Amino acid sequence: MTRASTSSNSAGETSEGAFNASAIALGIPTLATLAYPTFFVKNGLGLDVATPLFGEKFETIESVQHFSNAFGTDAFALVALASLYTLGDAAKNDRLKSETYQRLALSMVLFTGSFVLAFWGAYARAKATGDVGPSVAACATLTLAFAPAFATSVGAIREFGPGHDETWARVGEDFEAAKRLGDRSEKGGYLELFYKVSFWTSMVVGGSFAFSPLSPLAIVNETAPSSQLIQRAFGLATVFLLAPTQFVLIDASRRGRLGGGTFKKLNLSIAASIGLIDWMTVYTFGETAKLNPTLEQMATASGGTYNYVGALAVSATILACYLYQGIFAKK
Repeated sequence: MTRASTSSNSAGETSEGAFNASAIALGIPTLATLAYPTFFVKNGLGLDVATPLFGEKFETIESVQHFSNAFGTDAFALVALASLYTLGDAAKNDRLKSETYQRLALSMVLFTGSFVLAFWGAYARAKATGDVGPSVAACATLTLAFAPAFATSVGAIREFGPGHDETWARVGEDFEAAKRLGDRSEKGGYLELFYKVSFWTSMVVGGSFAFSPLSPLAIVNETAPSSQLIQRAFGLATVFLLAPTQFVLIDASRRGRLGGGTFKKLNLSIAASIGLIDWMTVYTFGETAKLNPTLEQMATASGGTYNYVGALAVSATILACYLYQGIFAKK
């Protein structure tokens, strides 16, 4: 074995270990919050919430809303962990130069970076207004959990990517490609169209959560920094993590590569996340109804029954396709 190949293998192993360590750092707090959101939401964000899995009961409409936003956001941790795992595997096999893994690395940078900025921004706003906001401990914990994934992904882009300008030029090209709904390869066919529609659905729906003060699906819209934070966090994860991952699948379908292990894992992680979010939506809708919201509370609502039913119907269809491709797609 030559010195160059030995050096390459050593660098690959180091990068694999860095990605695996990043996955552990990110996974422990996010999966713990997915299982028991009460601890982080109540102690870290100062919001009323309950975790039915641990025998707690919702006492207010707001507590249901906070559980819904926190649980839905943390469901995306499955996509992030799948991305970090595949990036580690790519590092091990010297494939980080591939556009597939460069796209995944950039999505991890955008996802983790946007969350850190959002948390510290909400903290600053709460300090300025005196409203309920995240604590310093909550912001620091999230920063420490997300920083390794951010730093390792930035490193992968700098070391193996085409350069700053070329990276962002590719982002623009990817958006242009996604906009051409009628342009489908022979291998991609209607499955490529499905992934493109899924991508734009995530961008539009996620953007409405992330960048609007009003949630498109909420029984109560609150203005406190902490409440806005967990509403917007769901949208940030959708726009900066889910949608870029879906574009990776657009590209894979166009090239007839969905049967590859990387793409099966990504499909399954998205299916699992959507499944958890759909369960949460159905469950919290019923729990909200049990609390008999007042006319005053309903006055601040957005969405409504038709939005919920429509969203669930579309989501179930999307889930079925991702699950099928994750299990049965062939090389």
